[in-house]
Amino acid sequence: MNQQTAELLLERYFAGETTLEEERSLRAYFRAGDLHPDHEPYRDLFAYWTVAAQVQPPTPRLVVPTRSKPRRRQPVLRWMTAAAAAALLLLAGNLWFNDNPSLSDFPIAEQQTTTTVDWSRYEVTNEREAYLVLRAALKTASTNLNEGPRITLKELKELDAILD
Repeated sequence: MNQQTAELLLERYFAGETTLEEERSLRAYFRAGDLHPDHEPYRDLFAYWTVAAQVQPPTPRLVVPTRSKPRRRQPVLRWMTAAAAAALLLLAGNLWFNDNPSLSDFPIAEQQTTTTVDWSRYEVTNEREAYLVLRAALKTASTNLNEGPRITLKELKELDAILD
């Protein structure tokens, strides 16, 4: 096969337009070994098809399924059943023997008197009182917020004393 024929067949091969006979002649051309340098990159492709054609499919074998032993879950199931039964017996015994105490056992609970809280005593009534409450709240917040930096400075001084 000459270079022009091989070139034409390669173009048709990659376009998917070759016949089986033309593909066989291409494989024979690449197997022959006398290749044009432009066709050298395609040698591995056609060598692959030659090797792949020689691979034999495995022979089919009849596989007989074997019957495996069933897993024994009965001991676990028995223990779970026994545990559930014991839990039910304990619950039933608790409900049967644990009689709820009546309110007469607690005389304070029987008293129906309720007291109401007079919240008006705790409400702010004038601007001066509101100012004093706000000032106390802000002082408490400031004290709590300033405590963090004070602790940090103290620890830094201790660290400086250790490093010096």
